[in-house]
Amino acid sequence: MAPTPNQLLFAAALLLCAGCAAAVTRCPDCGTTQVPYPLSTGPNCGDQSYKIRCDAGSLKFDTLNNTYPITAITPETQRFVIQPSSFLPNACVTEDLTTLGIQMNGSLPFNITSSNTIMYLNCTTTLLNSPLNCSAASLCHSYVNGTGEAAACVGEPICCTFKAGGSTTSYMIRVRNSGCRAYRSFVNLDTQLPVNRWPRPGMEIQWVPPPEPLCGAQSACDSNSTCGSDPAGNGARRCYCNSGLRWDPVGGLCAQNVTCQDPDGCGKSTDRTALIAGLTAGLGTALVAAIIGISLYKRHRRIRQAQERLTREREEILNANGGGKSAKVFTGKEIKRATNNFSRDRLLGTGGYGEVYKAVLDDGTVVAVKCAKVGNTKSTEQVLNEVRILCQVNHRSLVRLLGCCVELEQPLLVYEYIDNGTLFERLNGPNRVYLSWNHRLRIAHSTAEGLAYLHFSAVPPIYHRDVKSSNILLDEKSNAKVSDFGLSRLAHTDLSHVSTCAQGTLGYLDPEYYRNYQLTDKSDVYSFGVVLLELLTSQKAIDFNREADDVNLAVYVQRVVEEERIMDVVDPALKEGASALELETMKAMGFLAVGCLEERRQNRPSMKEVAEEIDYIISVAATKEEVEK
Repeated sequence: MAPTPNQLLFAAALLLCAGCAAAVTRCPDCGTTQVPYPLSTGPNCGDQSYKIRCDAGSLKFDTLNNTYPITAITPETQRFVIQPSSFLPNACVTEDLTTLGIQMNGSLPFNITSSNTIMYLNCTTTLLNSPLNCSAASLCHSYVNGTGEAAACVGEPICCTFKAGGSTTSYMIRVRNSGCRAYRSFVNLDTQLPVNRWPRPGMEIQWVPPPEPLCGAQSACDSNSTCGSDPAGNGARRCYCNSGLRWDPVGGLCAQNVTCQDPDGCGKSTDRTALIAGLTAGLGTALVAAIIGISLYKRHRRIRQAQERLTREREEILNANGGGKSAKVFTGKEIKRATNNFSRDRLLGTGGYGEVYKAVLDDGTVVAVKCAKVGNTKSTEQVLNEVRILCQVNHRSLVRLLGCCVELEQPLLVYEYIDNGTLFERLNGPNRVYLSWNHRLRIAHSTAEGLAYLHFSAVPPIYHRDVKSSNILLDEKSNAKVSDFGLSRLAHTDLSHVSTCAQGTLGYLDPEYYRNYQLTDKSDVYSFGVVLLELLTSQKAIDFNREADDVNLAVYVQRVVEEERIMDVVDPALKEGASALELETMKAMGFLAVGCLEERRQNRPSMKEVAEEIDYIISVAATKEEVEK
């Protein structure tokens, strides 16, 4: 009996995975819905970082404060769609108003994609101060007037539309009485269609491709993988695929490296025909080859479409602020040529976001290229967010964006090359260099001016969110440049603050921000206060070589100030040979730093006031020099 098409496709699937064994366990189906790896509905399957729930045959996604049904899953693109809350009866209010809308945990490997078009309904006037489209011609009004579902919203004057993804919307769609009381979300909305042909409301969530599974010993891995140490240096051990195999995060296994993923075409494999003949003995070789060819073509097309879609999403993010300073778009070939194909001898540094390379453009300009981690959604988001932020700013104390590249698999950012290291390296690195008090004052003033520009001159205001000495670059003249805007946020969801999960660096993190997740300009002021202490003391923000109660520099100095011993913490090298007037300016800087560290943020000065105070201290020091002359 001749084989059926399904049997032949199954044989082709066996061919593509010949010699492979699952390194992980996929969770059982939930009702009629398959649960793809790495999603986990139980403790013994999937990856425990990717938890969802199977409830009475239906999949559910739990946020920080609510639960939403999962209506569709696409493992090829690592995405699923949830069904947002409905409207309350006869009211322009969504059912999840009491839980403040969709509030996701930013530390988990899920985020809201830019494929979602969001309608904010029944809003207060605070939204008019945001960059959202709240005009009468917005898509939101078309929706309200074109569907019976939102009949209760007709007549509500403020109705805004925006694309989700990036900024504060990566992990939340927030509703509240003091902002907007309702929302609708549509995935891949074709705005050319009439409202009655729009898809059902839904919100697309993306998950980060999972790493290789954890292992305690070789027995935890299958025959195709070896238990080895994680290169990240976090002490973890994982099942890494043996030579000739690759980790497939979609299938959750070590697969043979025979499936072509080159969108420009393939045809390099030479042994596929023999494998087909061996697997499908007795069947028509030509028929099987044709079926496999069709399968591969469809796979290539899906990959190409996914890449094109990802590029469009990135370009939308880059061009989201049309009124800002645009960056040059580099081609992938230009970037590879400039970095010598990302040669390791060009590597300047690496971090949680990815890697930074020194590069030389065709015209001889030396630049720095920041690369997101391949396949890491959060890393990609941070780099794209930094591009969007830098497209809006232009200040001598902020690192300058030169361009970007969305053509390669990971987004790339090209910015000016600052070749004299970071402030942290100059103060505390292995090759530390003595900085005079005047140099330190200039660095403090330049940094404060740059941050004040972000808070008071950028529209909308920008909160840096990761101010620290290692993010302050120094040029050959020791001029300061604030860098790394990957965690920065636009202050457009509220007049006073942005609500996010607390992120930043220990030792610099505003304790009030950590407690209530409300990010303001005063959060940056606190972090800058710690930088001032580093300039004053030449000590690290966190140092376990100090006494247990003094590990945190801010806590340590505040205690010393309470004991009226502020000069005891000043770098001895600065005090040596200093005049009485210089010592007074050091003391003034110490008190300014402590003022920035006030526990209640309303008691802290603004960054503009900080810059003015440092300028005054510099003028006092300059007066001393003139007197000596």
